[in-house]
Amino acid sequence: MRQGNAQSEDRYRLVKVALGLMTLVCLATGLIVYQFAEQLGFDEGTAQIVAIAFLAAGVGDYIILRFWDRIVARR
Repeated sequence: MRQGNAQSEDRYRLVKVALGLMTLVCLATGLIVYQFAEQLGFDEGTAQIVAIAFLAAGVGDYIILRFWDRIVARR
């Protein structure tokens, strides 16, 4: 039984790391798209929409990461 709990904890830790990395990637991508829109070939309006979408995804990932223990504990 202890081995099963250790494996479960390892999986939860892996999920937290993945969510953290996705959060950082989304936030960085949103900022890069917004800052370098012209070089990437986006007009200002499109760049703003794309950047906001990436930033929203990053914030969503962060919220899930922040409350992960509560979400999993309910199961």
